[in-house]
Amino acid sequence: MGFMYEVGNGVGEFLSDEDKDLYVPLALPEIVKAYVDTHGMISVFFLKIQIRGYIKKNMTVNGLEYAEPFNQKLRFPEDYFEGDLYIFLTNVLALLNTECKSRFRRFFGP
Repeated sequence: MGFMYEVGNGVGEFLSDEDKDLYVPLALPEIVKAYVDTHGMISVFFLKIQIRGYIKKNMTVNGLEYAEPFNQKLRFPEDYFEGDLYIFLTNVLALLNTECKSRFRRFFGP
C-alpha cells in the first residue's frame, strides 16, 4: 500500500538510526493531508475502500490480525502512533473523511 510507505517516510521509519535521531516525525494529520494533496480525491476514495476492506477481512474476535499488505516490515504504526493497528486505521479513515469534507466545502462553498 503506497499510503503505508508514505506514513513510514513521514515518521522516518526507513532512515538510519543516526538520521532518525535528528528527524522530527510528522503527525498523522500532516501525513494524511500531504497524501490527499499529492494523490487527489480518487486515490483517497480507493484508499478508504482498501482500509475498510482490510479491516473487514482481517477482523477477528481477538482484534485485527496482521496480514498483507501490513506484513512484519510495516508494523511500525504502533511504534509512532497511540493504539494498535485497528485504532491507527480508523484514525486514518476519520482524517481522510475530514480532509474530504474540508476540500468539498472549499470547492463548493459553505
